[in-house]
This record gives sequence, structure tokens and C-alpha cells, in this order.
Amino acid sequence: MVNIPSEDKGEKTLEASRREIKKKIAELSKIRGSGTELISLYIPPKYPIGDVSGRLRAEYSQASNIKSKQTKNNVLGALERILNFLKHFNQPPDKGIAIFAGNISKNQGENDVKLFYIVPPDPIGIQLYRCDSSFFIEPLLVFTKPKEAYGLLAIDGSDATIAILEGKNVRIVRHVHSTAPSKTHKGGQSAARYQRLVEIGKEEYYKRVGEALSLAFLDVQNMKGVVVGGPGPIKDYFIEGSYFNYQIKVLGKVDTGYSDENGIREIMQKLEEIIANQESSLERKLVQMFIENVVKGGLATYGIKEVLEALEAKRVNMLLISEDLYLHRIKYKCQRCNKEGVTYINVENQEITCDCGGKGNIIEDHDMVEELENLAEAAGTKIEFISTETPEGGQFLNGFMGVGALLRY
Repeated sequence: MVNIPSEDKGEKTLEASRREIKKKIAELSKIRGSGTELISLYIPPKYPIGDVSGRLRAEYSQASNIKSKQTKNNVLGALERILNFLKHFNQPPDKGIAIFAGNISKNQGENDVKLFYIVPPDPIGIQLYRCDSSFFIEPLLVFTKPKEAYGLLAIDGSDATIAILEGKNVRIVRHVHSTAPSKTHKGGQSAARYQRLVEIGKEEYYKRVGEALSLAFLDVQNMKGVVVGGPGPIKDYFIEGSYFNYQIKVLGKVDTGYSDENGIREIMQKLEEIIANQESSLERKLVQMFIENVVKGGLATYGIKEVLEALEAKRVNMLLISEDLYLHRIKYKCQRCNKEGVTYINVENQEITCDCGGKGNIIEDHDMVEELENLAEAAGTKIEFISTETPEGGQFLNGFMGVGALLRY
């Protein structure tokens, strides 16, 4: 049987799995075939391995008719790799598996068929075979995004609907109906007394909504906060009245015409902008805090050597890494003087040059982003990945080499 790393004893966190998949996708996306010779195969959970192998054998027979000898050999080689790989499985992994195979050599006429596979943190939802000039990675992109949860509340003076958004799935968890008297005055009692009953009823209604909100959201893993929607000032009154647990963060509020499932759908239509603004705002504040500490000589450092030293001394409170950082430590041997040396490169396929001017042959290639992550995780240090979609994120990558740390002391 094949050992599947991401299923081993649950050792990898969801965040670590997300980063690992993102890195593999980046590598796969750079590979190009000289023809339609790169094979992508997606197998969902519980899908019969025998059916998949049968389909691949049929494709193998068809590939024998390919006119280009080079393309034919590459396709046949990739199919053989996959068929041999599948022999180790009785059934797919619990979450399914994505398999990629093809000739990855950049030299014309040279054969270097490799197989790659990815087991995602959540189930694969499609069964697919594709042969093309590039690997088909789009179905995996959903797994590169953190599966965060958001609370949704649509409320008016009579009804409230509570829902939870996890990934792309929305589920309604509670409806709350107001039992407060209507504002229309009934006979048999004074207007003042009736108004007090209305106010008491409204207060009780808001309290019940708040209790339902706390009960629904507090135990949800990775809950980021709640977005409140509703007509007029009702939503403002509810938020300002603090009827729900203080740990629940209000991310934003929107105007909606409904307080039922239609109201939840209205919130969903406006949610993306609210979430994007929240995330970019938090990122801006974090990078600004880092820069201020660097400028003032405070509790921050940057640069690969400085950050590695701080991690090894367990001085790092939070590790900051740019999402677009490419940083490798290269051990090389000079073709001219035969001396060995070590250098850091931050550009893929960068030529290595010795001090004597000779070209360096790579002996070892070590991914420093992975090493930083491993050191941080071993020390229990929180890691924040900084995007380059904000000016601050771009400044962090270009001005601070894309790696920095906020220090404990």
C-alpha cells in the first residue's frame, strides 16, 4: 500500500495542508508539455480503482495511434506510471486523490517522466481524466483557501434567521420569532401601559436572538465573526445593545429587505467585499506594526539569517512570510575553481556564480520557506502569510525580503 502523508495520524494541521497544496500547485502550474502529453487524474472518495485502471488501459490503447512519436512515448510513459501507482491501492484515500504524470524535461527529446499526487484536506468532488499541454489544477484551488466560518444574521422587528457559512456551504441553524405585541393599540388598557408591553416584548425578542446567536456561533471552529443584515435601524439597535456574547465579532452590517432565507441570500451577495476589507485591514495593521518596530529598533527583525537565528533562540512571537516568497539555500561547486560554496537565491532558475566568476553546479537545493515553517511549528510560533495584494504586502516582500518576525524579547 502507498503511504499517504496527509492521512498519517492527523499530524498536519489544515493550515499546513493548505500551504503544502498551494506550493505543489505552484510547481505543477509551471510544467509545460511539448504536446498534449501531461495527464491529470482526479479520483473522488470510494470511486472504484478498478474502473479508473480500466479507463486508463483504454486510453493506453488509444495513445498508440498518436502520430508524433515523442508525444506518444510521453503519454504512454505517463499512463504506465499512473497504472503502476494505482496497483498499490485497494480504494482511494478517504478524501480522494489527484494524480499528475508526464515528461517534465525542458530539453527537447529528453525523457523524464514523473508522477505527482495530492491528497486534499477535504473530499474531491469530481472524477476526471485529462491529457493536455499543462496539468489541470483548477479543481485544487479551492483547497488553497482557508476554510473559515462566518455567522450570518438577518433580523427585523418580527423575525430573525441565523445561518453559518463554511467554505461555500450555507446552513440555516435557527429561526427566532418575536412575541412582542404589535404597535397597534388594543382597547382596554392605557396607551402608556401598552407601549411598555411593546418595549418589554421587543427587549425579550432581542435577548432571545442574542442567546440563539451565542449558542450557534461560539463553538464553531475557525469562526471569524458575524455579518448582520436587516431593514432600517433594527440591526443597529441589536448590535449596539450587546445582546450577544462579547467574543462574537461583528464584521459588518448590510441593508436587506428580508429577515428570512431571502435575507440571508441578500447578505451573501454583499459578503465578499466585507470579508475582503476585513482581511486586508488586518494585514495592513500587522505589516504596519512590523515596520514601526523595525524603524524604531523595537521587537522585530527581518532577513533570512536574522530570522533563522531568532527562531532557533525561540525569540519569535510571530513569523511573517510573504505568500510570493521564493527563497532557496543552494550548495554549489564551481566549474572553474572546484570550490564549494553556499548562497541564497530568491529567483527561480537563477544562475549560480562563484566569486572567481565561474558557473556553479548545484549540489543541494533547500527550500527555506519550508524550513522556516518547520522551525516555527516546532516552537509553537504563530505563522502569518502576507499577501502582495495590498501596498503594505508588496512593501514587505520588496523592502524586507519577504520574511520577518515580531519578537518576544
